[in-house]
Amino acid sequence: MKIVLLISLITLFSSPSFAATAIKLSCSLRKNMTISSFKYQLSTMKWGDRFQIASGVKKAHTKDNTPFLVTRFKNGDNLVEFEETQEYFMIYADSDTPDRCYLKDTFTYEIIDLPRFHKAQTAS
Repeated sequence: MKIVLLISLITLFSSPSFAATAIKLSCSLRKNMTISSFKYQLSTMKWGDRFQIASGVKKAHTKDNTPFLVTRFKNGDNLVEFEETQEYFMIYADSDTPDRCYLKDTFTYEIIDLPRFHKAQTAS
């Protein structure tokens, strides 16, 4: 029984459902951003010391039928991704003008290995 439990736990933690993918983008207004995509339609966006989350990805098409994806973050920002050409644009909540972003890097990491943000403690 213990062996079955051990094998089940090993299989669970090595499962792809625990993996996350990320891209590093360089945009003209926000400079360096990391967009992480997790299973179950969860995404995060980090730039500088700021962090936003998004739930879901909307599929859409341009007028000439080119497919693209839109990730809408809680602060109202939208990431537009053209998967076929790997083109990225940010449309910020306070603007209608797309900000062209350039792909700097892609990587995969395990959810249990996510970097954690620790607020600096102030001296008393």
